[in-house]
Amino acid sequence: MRTQSNGKTSRRGKRSVDADLDITPMIDVTFLLLIFFMVTSTMQPIRDKDIPPAANGDNANAGRFMDVSILSPAVDSADGSLLLEGRPVTLEQLATDLSARSQGGRVDLMIYAERDVRNGFVGEVEDVINGVEGNVDYNFAVRDMR
Repeated sequence: MRTQSNGKTSRRGKRSVDADLDITPMIDVTFLLLIFFMVTSTMQPIRDKDIPPAANGDNANAGRFMDVSILSPAVDSADGSLLLEGRPVTLEQLATDLSARSQGGRVDLMIYAERDVRNGFVGEVEDVINGVEGNVDYNFAVRDMR
């Protein structure tokens, strides 16, 4: 056996080579891909409520109302999603929350239903609101036709 200059011996008498892996090109490619995807991707902003227009109606002070938003479904066959003051709720949670709030006095709701929401689902939300024990009043939000 031979002794090499680095102190290692090899059986065949050949010099052993320490294998170093240079990962600098791999890091460069990774950063290039990251930059490429950041530049080419588009951010999806929060959708505005697509409220249908109305030709006439009374103007209400929207500041005194609690917001109930009925958003369009992601799939055409599904019901929309429900938001109470910006937080997602189910129909049962809506009824429970409105019952609790109506015990303290009158509750005024403003219902924002998007254009693509199934009319039957809006009716279900109305049934839930009408079924709440207590003093709950609701209005539908519409856009002025211009």
